[in-house]
This record gives sequence, C-alpha cells and structure tokens, in this order.
Amino acid sequence: MKTTSADETYIDYWQDYGTGMKSHFGIRVWADHCSAITNVGAGSPNLFGDPRELPIDLSGTQGQHSLNNVIGEHMHRHPESDLVAVLTDKKPFKEALG
Repeated sequence: MKTTSADETYIDYWQDYGTGMKSHFGIRVWADHCSAITNVGAGSPNLFGDPRELPIDLSGTQGQHSLNNVIGEHMHRHPESDLVAVLTDKKPFKEALG
C-alpha cells in the first residue's frame, strides 16, 4: 500500500495484508531521505530508527533492523512496489509521486 501526502512532500509505503488493513510499520520516503514509521499507539505515524539519506545502499543497512525488516517485509508482500527503486535512486522521487 502506497500513499502520498497531500502536499506531495513524502510517500508512505505500508504492508497491506490483503484484507484492506495495513501493517503497523512502514517506510516514509522524502525526496532526500527516508525513515521507518509506525502507527502503533498513535493516530498518525511516528518515525522510529535513524533517518537515512537517499540514495541508500541496501547492503549498508545491515544491522539496522527497523529499516531492513520493514523494507524486506514490504517487498515480500508487494514485489511490484517501486520502494527499492526509489530508495536506491533508480526511480526519481518525483516520478514515484505519480
């Protein structure tokens, strides 16, 4: 599940379990950085873990479990997602908005 903010400053990538419900964990991507997010115990998503500048080298995120786990789970459930392409700068952020 991919949602774009109303002002188009960020994109949230959530896992969707096929029931219309989204996971409690996702990735928020801005034009120049990203962060893992959670909506556990909150009405709106909160950042958790350290923000990372884009593009990221996914092999360089080893040991950063919050980011790695959420990216891996998202891509497992949504292999057609452009999340990794956006994170690694293979797809421009502006293009991913549309």
